Amino acid sequence: MTKKKFSIGRLINGEKNEKYDYLVTKQDPLSFVTESFQKVIINLEYSNVDKNIKVIQFTSTLPSEGKSTFISNLAYLMGQKGEKIIVLDLDLRKPKMNRVFSVANRNGLTDYLSGKITLEQAINHSEDIGIDFITAGEKTSAVINVLETQKLKELIAKLKETYDYVLLDTPPVITVSDSLYISKLADGVIFIVAQGKAKKTLVKEAIKSLKNHNVNILGLVFTQFDMKSGYGYTYDYSYYSDDE
Repeated sequence: MTKKKFSIGRLINGEKNEKYDYLVTKQDPLSFVTESFQKVIINLEYSNVDKNIKVIQFTSTLPSEGKSTFISNLAYLMGQKGEKIIVLDLDLRKPKMNRVFSVANRNGLTDYLSGKITLEQAINHSEDIGIDFITAGEKTSAVINVLETQKLKELIAKLKETYDYVLLDTPPVITVSDSLYISKLADGVIFIVAQGKAKKTLVKEAIKSLKNHNVNILGLVFTQFDMKSGYGYTYDYSYYSDDE
């Protein structure tokens, strides 16, 4: 059975979007891009009928493929549907969620795990987007040690009890091994592919790496899609299936 493939057209305009706090789904609710996000949510609901998938990891092959932009827009729409959402920034090397929510990257995950603050102090609420979030927090050189702590596992388990969905923003697969460690904490992974960013061989290598670690890949999302080039690009990546 072939995995679902989601396509987000030109997110945003086929170019890298440095303005992380801009939500096209909020500013332009009738746009093609917003409609594409709605389809992703519908596909996710169909694949999660039993509500067993609550912790969703987002990763990609390389940096700058639109993960943080995708997560923030998806989280906003899920919140608008009445879901209780929290976004957790687990890209501890190059955090972006503080930019999405326009806050300083302090009093976040690493600060909580090190005992400097309480969980209540780590959780922020965005009135503008309508969801909760935890920033990455103070930078650390011991990233893998942090990702393997029992306290992080206990945190994820606690958040699962409180929220409908826990969305994890994580580093790309090829550049560092962080995502493979984080995948042990997630119920499934949504893999982001940006048009023209990573070569097909690298995308295959990244997905193979996830599969070798028995990661549950929920689907592929295509970002920065240039509508002028037609839909052939989407089908270039239809090689991925459970049988391969």
